[in-house]
Amino acid sequence: MEQYEKLAELMLEREREGRPFTFYHYMIDLTGGPCIYKRISGCGSGTEYMAVTPWGDLYPCHQFVGDEKFRLGSIYEGVTNTDIQQEFSDCNVYAREECRNCWARLYCSGGCAANAYHATGKITGIYEYGCKLFKKRMECAIAVAVARMLGNK
Repeated sequence: MEQYEKLAELMLEREREGRPFTFYHYMIDLTGGPCIYKRISGCGSGTEYMAVTPWGDLYPCHQFVGDEKFRLGSIYEGVTNTDIQQEFSDCNVYAREECRNCWARLYCSGGCAANAYHATGKITGIYEYGCKLFKKRMECAIAVAVARMLGNK
């Protein structure tokens, strides 16, 4: 977390020197950003997009490939595992009790379903360490954005 703070300071310093660089995770739009639907639903794994294996199998995302429980179907038969697809459709920021009062919930949308599953056994679980890191990145991203708005003083 300390390194994220150092990175934010370095970004602002380099900007003042005329040698800026971009860090993807600090790219934030405080005046607009994603629509409310995307802020609530997150990445859309299993519903808006799917991973396709070389053999044509469909999975909610690449991190579930090979786990038969999450096989949605195939490009040949379409989506046949509608129960799992419905679980992913229901997986949003409000499906996670821990997120309900979190200040960052509409930035992360509840986090990654795969990370949650691998950490807790549920796609609506919380990968706590990832959550802490995400919030720290958001704090730094917001600090950088505000500094830029104020003229990077």
